[in-house]
Formats: sequence, C-alpha cells, structure tokens
Amino acid sequence: MQFTHEVTLTLASPPHAVWDDWADIHALPRFLSHVRATAPGAGEDTARLIILLDGHHVEFAAERTMCAAQTLCWQSSGDLFLYVLSLRLETASEGQTEFILTIAYDPPGFLPDIAESLGRSRKFKQTLEADLRRYAAGASGRVGAE
Repeated sequence: MQFTHEVTLTLASPPHAVWDDWADIHALPRFLSHVRATAPGAGEDTARLIILLDGHHVEFAAERTMCAAQTLCWQSSGDLFLYVLSLRLETASEGQTEFILTIAYDPPGFLPDIAESLGRSRKFKQTLEADLRRYAAGASGRVGAE
C-alpha cells in the first residue's frame, strides 16, 4: 500500500535560495528527520539514502528523476522499496516562495502496511510538517540577516 504526504507552506525566501538549500541530496538529513544519512551513489544523479520508517532503518539507492525548472525529484531505484521525494517551488510574491513537498513510500511487506494504516502514517505526516516548520523558521531568519 502506498502512502503519500504533501506539505505546502510559504517561505520568506526567494525560490533560488530555497532551491540552493534542497538541491544537494546530502543536505536532506539536516531538513528531514526521517532521512538519517546519505552517501554518494555511482553517478552525479544517484545517492544512497538511509531513512527511518516505522521504527526501522531502510537503506536504498535513489536517483534524480523528473526534474524540471522548479521541481526536484528523487526516487528509489529497483523494485524492493518505493520512495519518491518531490519538491516544487513557485514564486508566491516578491521574495517569497510557495514550497510544496510530496513524499510517497510503499513499505515492503504487509506488516508495515498494517502499522502505517493504524497511525504511523499520521505520525510521519506530523513529523514532516514539524520538520518543514523548522526549516521555514531558519530560512526566514537567514533572509532577515542578509
């Protein structure tokens, strides 16, 4: 069963500054608490990620896919585990950015599906929202200091 979470917020930062923060996949552990670590992959558009999902560390290869002018996408490689992180940036107004982060995942096996259905998915979404509020507060503080 696939679970999808989307969080939208407006940041007091221009799109290029937000893009610079998120373009490097190795920065993700600073912003997203479920991303525990990253390691270089075989090429520039690949990486290895370790995430915490349902209390378990899951390690997998990821590759940059479907990127467009204002969209960053990373997706797991292979058939064992589905994980997609998509970040879309839109100019909200002068110096502000609408930030839309979508994470979709499909835990392997049926037991994680049951746990996710019984509330883990809601906790993941709450943690994701808290992570992005912390990021927004830090991004706004940096803009004010410039």
